[in-house]
Amino acid sequence: MKHQKLVYWLVGIFAVVFIGGALIIPTPTIKQQVVSIGNAITGNTKTKGATHAVSDSALGEKYQLSTSEIHALRKLKVTGIGDSIMVRTTSDLKQIFGSFNVNAKVGRQVSAAPAVISQLKSDNAIHKNVLVNLGTNGPTSAEEIDSIIEQIGSNHQIYWVNTRVPGKDWQDDNNQLIAAAAKKYSNVHLVDWLYVAQDNDNWFVKDNLHPNSLGEREYTATVGQTMAKTAEP
Repeated sequence: MKHQKLVYWLVGIFAVVFIGGALIIPTPTIKQQVVSIGNAITGNTKTKGATHAVSDSALGEKYQLSTSEIHALRKLKVTGIGDSIMVRTTSDLKQIFGSFNVNAKVGRQVSAAPAVISQLKSDNAIHKNVLVNLGTNGPTSAEEIDSIIEQIGSNHQIYWVNTRVPGKDWQDDNNQLIAAAAKKYSNVHLVDWLYVAQDNDNWFVKDNLHPNSLGEREYTATVGQTMAKTAEP
């Protein structure tokens, strides 16, 4: 009987501790919830690292990459600088690179790049390979693009994704400048997203600008196929 009472007593103590513990599990404050929602709305993205949750064969099938291309990309450390297009494609891009740290923001203009690059360099966070997706949100100039390329430096391989902005007069002008820069600088490479995507409206959400889940995969495939050819580990 004493043994039985002891068991009941211990069970009771355990229940109190368990319930008490459950009661003190912290929940997000209103401020934390607002910050989280705000980040989701603005689309600010600063992330590091890469996750490879699927096999090489599955990854290759998903992103239309050969085994050799997957192996080449997995060796790369890449820094991304971009606007809302890169915000949307970051999770897919992280799947194909060995390391991928990103500074991307909704609405970012090309003119914002110098400050971003300065901060990345200050933080020692700019890798050998730099993926740039800027030019979506307004016109730029040859001088501005030259300045960005020179600021990143000739010891980096730069992959600049051109723009697809239907109905905006700066689309073709910006793309001509990006293509000219790729010819001018030996370390600058054009990722021709416009050519791949221009006749595929089903890759985009209702605004016909930002890629949907299919478009995000196609964008990643285009970037991966381009970078696998010339990027340096």
